[in-house]
Amino acid sequence: MEIKEMPLEEKYDRVLDDYLLAIATGYALHKELGVVDKCLDLSIKVQKKMLPRVLGSVFKLLKVLAPGRTFKQVINQSMYTFQVTEPMSNLEISWVSDHEAVMRTKNCERLRRTRELVKKTGLNVDPKELCEIELQTLKELGKEFGIEVTWELEENGCTAKGKLK
Repeated sequence: MEIKEMPLEEKYDRVLDDYLLAIATGYALHKELGVVDKCLDLSIKVQKKMLPRVLGSVFKLLKVLAPGRTFKQVINQSMYTFQVTEPMSNLEISWVSDHEAVMRTKNCERLRRTRELVKKTGLNVDPKELCEIELQTLKELGKEFGIEVTWELEENGCTAKGKLK
């Protein structure tokens, strides 16, 4: 039997399922142990360290010189990054002004897949709780850039608003 190379799309699908299952499993364990808040705090701390240090000082300067342009750059980079788990067709962005944007995820693939994985594995997790955790992280990371982030969860997605302070 000859082993064929796995197609890139299949690799992505498997890695994404493994990633989402690891998140759901970790969350279920943290919930069971009563350490969800501790884990969230640690995750935010780690994520903040992953933000490039240079970007912080450059961002502050650019925010003063060209706040609208800098804000748009951060929001566009966020939308680009969201494509790791979402097809672009599920993402929408509306610019309220050069200091405020609304980002919407409709028919969220991440939420759909997590629901399937949780059901298949019998994990005692509401996938929307995982959305809440992710959105709390985004809110805290937004503070690093002087961006206030609010959100609303929907049945099959969410709407997040970012506003430059």
